[in-house]
Amino acid sequence: MAFTHYTVKKIIHGSGSIKQAPKEVKNLGGSRVLIVMDPGLAKLGVQKPLEDALTEGGVAWELFAKAELEPSMDSIQACADAAAAFKADVLIGFGGGSALDTTKAASVLLSNEGPIDRYFGTNLVPNPTLPKILIPTTAGTGSEMTNISVLADTKNGGKKGVVSEYMYAEVVLLDAALTVGLPPRVTAMTGVDAFVHAMESYCGIAATPITDALNLAAMKLVGANIRQAFANGSNLAARDAMLYGSALAGMGFGNTQNGIIHAIGTTLPVECHIPHGLAMSICSPFSVGFNYIANPEKYAIVADILRGDDRTGVLSVLERAADVEPAFRALLRDLDIKTGLKNYGVKREDLPASADRAFAAKRLLDNNPRKASRDQILALLEANYEE
Repeated sequence: MAFTHYTVKKIIHGSGSIKQAPKEVKNLGGSRVLIVMDPGLAKLGVQKPLEDALTEGGVAWELFAKAELEPSMDSIQACADAAAAFKADVLIGFGGGSALDTTKAASVLLSNEGPIDRYFGTNLVPNPTLPKILIPTTAGTGSEMTNISVLADTKNGGKKGVVSEYMYAEVVLLDAALTVGLPPRVTAMTGVDAFVHAMESYCGIAATPITDALNLAAMKLVGANIRQAFANGSNLAARDAMLYGSALAGMGFGNTQNGIIHAIGTTLPVECHIPHGLAMSICSPFSVGFNYIANPEKYAIVADILRGDDRTGVLSVLERAADVEPAFRALLRDLDIKTGLKNYGVKREDLPASADRAFAAKRLLDNNPRKASRDQILALLEANYEE
């Protein structure tokens, strides 16, 4: 069987690597940069090392600090309009997954006719996009490594993705020093998201030997370090491991897609404003509990990673695999993340529509190891509404 593997063109990593930004802009033939961030992060001034590096390197820049935490179609257009007005020749996405997704989607509109929702789906973008440098400040989405932008579908509800080979970054900068100030709750939610990316890719139908290697390494890095990063945000070694784990997961799932956790989590009601990482966290336990019988060999390994213990030969494969849901719930308890959809403003009457949208997410469900009907998805949501 033939496999095709895609990834970003260049990765620069290490503490202080932010200083390489102006050199990379010039390597791309650029001289005018639009920095894309969310307003909350911009108020903290986390971007100052980037701004200073660009200024010292002789690169003109402007800050667009209006990226939305749940990027809407209008916000993508606003970002593209700002880039065009500044005559930017390179975009730099700086921040969490929302800022990075905004950057990737806006780059599409700078060389392709809008609106952005015409490209919801896979490989529908006809023209190459403006060059992008992506710099994550959270260890979670892996968005810096992928060719997908997840946006709120304000017309139909839920969230949808634009997927295109043109959306891979030309350069990724991984500087763990930028993640040290991340609050514990955000560290927890984004870290679980990174683990879920690796797990769904590893256990999914489209997994390959290359993605297996990437995802195993990612799960081990995140599983061994997420509690330490949550408990002590100044632990640079744990932060470094989390950032690399998130990037490796992005390299993996960017070539396989995710599964039922993302299908359900991205279709919860938009008006509840549940952050992506939190949605993945609360949907993970019941989803792996549903899935494990379809791929027990791999879910046994996942459960062992979550427990921090290789139980090969101690328990049977099926026993280890069956522990994946309790093991995931134990992790969430340690990270102070409650489960139960009711806790996050979801109404019971919202569940049928969420199940409809999740079942329609064929791009994700086609990679899920266990086939799921609409009624099975609804039953999972109802069973995990109150916890």
